[in-house]
Amino acid sequence: MKTLTITHLISIFRSMAIMTVLTVVVAIVPSCIGKTKPTEKETLGAMNPAVDIDSIALRGDPVPSDAPGPPPPPPPLPYKIYDDDTVWFRVDELPIFPGGSDALSSYIEKYFTYPPSAVKKKIQGRVVVGFVLTTDCRVTDARIVTGIDPDCDNEALRVVNSLPKFEKPAFVDGRPVAYHYTLPVHYVLQ
Repeated sequence: MKTLTITHLISIFRSMAIMTVLTVVVAIVPSCIGKTKPTEKETLGAMNPAVDIDSIALRGDPVPSDAPGPPPPPPPLPYKIYDDDTVWFRVDELPIFPGGSDALSSYIEKYFTYPPSAVKKKIQGRVVVGFVLTTDCRVTDARIVTGIDPDCDNEALRVVNSLPKFEKPAFVDGRPVAYHYTLPVHYVLQ
Protein backbone atom coordinates (compact mmCIF):
# COMPACT_ATOMS: atom_id res chain seq x y z
CA MET A 1 0.00 0.00 0.00
CA LYS A 2 1.25 3.39 -0.90
CA THR A 3 1.40 6.17 1.64
CA LEU A 4 -0.03 9.54 0.68
CA THR A 5 2.22 12.49 1.06
CA ILE A 6 1.09 15.96 2.01
CA THR A 7 1.49 17.22 -1.55
CA HIS A 8 -0.82 14.47 -2.80
CA LEU A 9 -3.44 15.38 -0.19
CA ILE A 10 -3.28 19.07 -1.13
CA SER A 11 -3.77 18.29 -4.83
CA ILE A 12 -6.76 16.05 -4.00
CA PHE A 13 -8.43 18.82 -1.92
CA ARG A 14 -7.83 21.37 -4.70
CA SER A 15 -9.44 19.15 -7.29
CA MET A 16 -12.40 18.53 -4.98
CA ALA A 17 -12.88 22.32 -4.51
CA ILE A 18 -12.70 22.91 -8.26
CA MET A 19 -15.23 20.13 -8.89
CA THR A 20 -17.64 21.66 -6.36
CA VAL A 21 -17.45 25.09 -8.00
CA LEU A 22 -17.94 23.59 -11.47
CA THR A 23 -20.98 21.61 -10.26
CA VAL A 24 -22.61 24.79 -8.91
CA VAL A 25 -21.89 26.74 -12.10
CA VAL A 26 -23.28 23.96 -14.31
CA ALA A 27 -26.43 23.80 -12.18
CA ILE A 28 -27.06 27.57 -12.20
CA VAL A 29 -26.24 28.63 -15.77
CA PRO A 30 -28.97 26.64 -17.58
CA SER A 31 -31.65 27.93 -15.17
CA CYS A 32 -30.74 31.57 -15.94
CA ILE A 33 -31.09 31.27 -19.70
CA GLY A 34 -34.06 33.22 -21.06
CA LYS A 35 -34.92 34.93 -17.77
CA THR A 36 -35.00 38.71 -17.34
CA LYS A 37 -34.60 40.80 -14.26
CA PRO A 38 -37.98 41.43 -12.56
CA THR A 39 -39.34 44.95 -12.75
CA GLU A 40 -39.59 47.13 -9.66
CA LYS A 41 -43.38 46.65 -9.62
CA GLU A 42 -42.98 42.84 -9.80
CA THR A 43 -40.48 42.96 -6.94
CA LEU A 44 -42.81 45.12 -4.81
CA GLY A 45 -45.73 42.83 -5.69
CA ALA A 46 -43.74 39.74 -4.64
CA MET A 47 -42.94 41.42 -1.32
CA ASN A 48 -46.65 42.05 -0.64
CA PRO A 49 -48.84 39.54 -2.53
CA ALA A 50 -52.08 41.15 -1.27
CA VAL A 51 -51.39 44.25 -3.42
CA ASP A 52 -52.42 44.38 -7.08
CA ILE A 53 -49.29 45.08 -9.17
CA ASP A 54 -51.19 47.52 -11.42
CA SER A 55 -52.13 49.69 -8.41
CA ILE A 56 -48.51 50.30 -7.40
CA ALA A 57 -47.28 53.81 -8.34
CA LEU A 58 -43.56 54.42 -8.71
CA ARG A 59 -41.64 57.67 -8.58
CA GLY A 60 -41.84 59.34 -11.97
CA ASP A 61 -45.14 57.63 -12.96
CA PRO A 62 -48.03 59.98 -13.73
CA VAL A 63 -50.35 60.47 -10.75
CA PRO A 64 -53.83 59.00 -11.34
CA SER A 65 -56.65 61.52 -11.22
CA ASP A 66 -58.44 59.60 -8.46
CA ALA A 67 -55.37 59.35 -6.23
CA PRO A 68 -55.73 60.85 -2.75
CA GLY A 69 -53.71 63.96 -1.99
CA PRO A 70 -50.68 63.98 0.29
CA PRO A 71 -51.31 63.86 4.02
CA PRO A 72 -51.44 67.22 5.81
CA PRO A 73 -48.25 68.38 7.52
CA PRO A 74 -48.03 67.69 11.23
CA PRO A 75 -49.23 70.52 13.46
CA PRO A 76 -46.51 72.82 14.75
CA LEU A 77 -45.15 72.22 18.19
CA PRO A 78 -46.87 74.30 20.83
CA TYR A 79 -43.55 75.81 21.84
CA LYS A 80 -39.94 76.40 20.82
CA ILE A 81 -36.81 76.85 22.88
CA TYR A 82 -34.95 80.16 22.36
CA ASP A 83 -31.81 80.76 24.41
CA ASP A 84 -32.83 78.14 27.01
CA ASP A 85 -36.28 79.78 27.38
CA THR A 86 -39.50 78.12 26.25
CA VAL A 87 -41.63 80.29 23.96
CA TRP A 88 -45.17 79.02 23.40
CA PHE A 89 -47.13 79.31 20.13
CA ARG A 90 -50.39 77.82 21.47
CA VAL A 91 -51.54 78.71 24.95
CA ASP A 92 -54.55 78.18 27.19
CA GLU A 93 -55.08 81.91 27.85
CA LEU A 94 -53.93 84.65 25.47
CA PRO A 95 -52.13 87.74 26.79
CA ILE A 96 -54.16 90.91 27.33
CA PHE A 97 -53.16 94.38 26.14
CA PRO A 98 -54.23 97.24 28.46
CA GLY A 99 -57.76 98.01 27.26
CA GLY A 100 -58.05 94.88 25.08
CA SER A 101 -57.56 94.23 21.38
CA ASP A 102 -59.38 97.44 20.33
CA ALA A 103 -56.93 99.47 22.43
CA LEU A 104 -54.03 97.65 20.73
CA SER A 105 -55.41 98.59 17.29
CA SER A 106 -55.90 102.20 18.44
CA TYR A 107 -52.34 102.36 19.77
CA ILE A 108 -50.94 101.18 16.44
CA GLU A 109 -53.06 103.71 14.51
CA LYS A 110 -52.05 106.56 16.85
CA TYR A 111 -48.27 105.97 16.78
CA PHE A 112 -47.98 104.68 13.23
CA THR A 113 -46.76 107.00 10.47
CA TYR A 114 -46.90 106.05 6.82
CA PRO A 115 -43.33 106.28 5.44
CA PRO A 116 -43.12 109.12 2.85
CA SER A 117 -41.16 106.89 0.46
CA ALA A 118 -43.97 104.29 0.61
CA VAL A 119 -46.57 107.01 -0.09
CA LYS A 120 -44.50 108.20 -3.05
CA LYS A 121 -44.23 104.61 -4.40
CA LYS A 122 -47.94 104.01 -3.59
CA ILE A 123 -47.10 100.92 -1.54
CA GLN A 124 -50.02 99.25 0.21
CA GLY A 125 -50.26 95.92 1.96
CA ARG A 126 -49.75 94.13 5.23
CA VAL A 127 -46.60 93.70 7.28
CA VAL A 128 -46.70 90.89 9.84
CA VAL A 129 -44.46 91.34 12.87
CA GLY A 130 -43.70 88.47 15.22
CA PHE A 131 -42.41 89.09 18.72
CA VAL A 132 -42.03 87.36 22.05
CA LEU A 133 -44.17 88.57 24.92
CA THR A 134 -42.28 87.62 28.07
CA THR A 135 -43.81 86.38 31.32
CA ASP A 136 -43.38 89.90 32.74
CA CYS A 137 -45.44 91.28 29.79
CA ARG A 138 -42.60 92.98 27.86
CA VAL A 139 -42.20 92.91 24.05
CA THR A 140 -38.86 91.42 22.95
CA ASP A 141 -37.24 89.95 19.86
CA ALA A 142 -39.53 91.66 17.31
CA ARG A 143 -38.93 90.46 13.74
CA ILE A 144 -40.60 90.78 10.36
CA VAL A 145 -42.53 87.64 9.45
CA THR A 146 -43.97 89.03 6.19
CA GLY A 147 -42.74 92.31 4.78
CA ILE A 148 -43.62 94.53 1.83
CA ASP A 149 -40.96 97.27 1.72
CA PRO A 150 -37.91 98.04 3.91
CA ASP A 151 -39.30 101.43 5.04
CA CYS A 152 -42.72 99.96 5.85
CA ASP A 153 -41.11 97.02 7.64
CA ASN A 154 -38.92 99.31 9.76
CA GLU A 155 -41.91 101.49 10.71
CA ALA A 156 -43.92 98.44 11.77
CA LEU A 157 -40.97 97.24 13.87
CA ARG A 158 -40.63 100.67 15.47
CA VAL A 159 -44.31 100.75 16.48
CA VAL A 160 -44.27 97.18 17.83
CA ASN A 161 -41.07 97.79 19.81
CA SER A 162 -42.72 100.87 21.37
CA LEU A 163 -45.72 98.90 22.69
CA PRO A 164 -46.26 99.36 26.45
CA LYS A 165 -46.26 96.39 28.82
CA PHE A 166 -49.26 94.13 28.45
CA GLU A 167 -51.72 93.78 31.34
CA LYS A 168 -51.53 90.01 31.58
CA PRO A 169 -49.13 87.42 30.09
CA ALA A 170 -50.14 84.21 28.34
CA PHE A 171 -50.90 81.18 30.50
CA VAL A 172 -50.42 77.42 30.04
CA ASP A 173 -51.70 75.08 32.76
CA GLY A 174 -52.32 78.06 35.03
CA ARG A 175 -48.75 79.42 34.93
CA PRO A 176 -47.47 82.45 32.98
CA VAL A 177 -45.35 81.64 29.90
CA ALA A 178 -43.48 83.51 27.17
CA TYR A 179 -45.68 83.70 24.07
CA HIS A 180 -44.88 84.17 20.37
CA TYR A 181 -47.28 86.91 19.27
CA THR A 182 -47.89 87.83 15.61
CA LEU A 183 -49.33 91.22 14.82
CA PRO A 184 -50.37 92.47 11.36
CA VAL A 185 -49.81 96.14 10.49
CA HIS A 186 -51.89 97.29 7.51
CA TYR A 187 -50.72 99.96 5.07
CA VAL A 188 -53.65 101.52 3.22
CA LEU A 189 -53.39 104.78 1.29
CA GLN A 190 -56.32 107.17 1.87
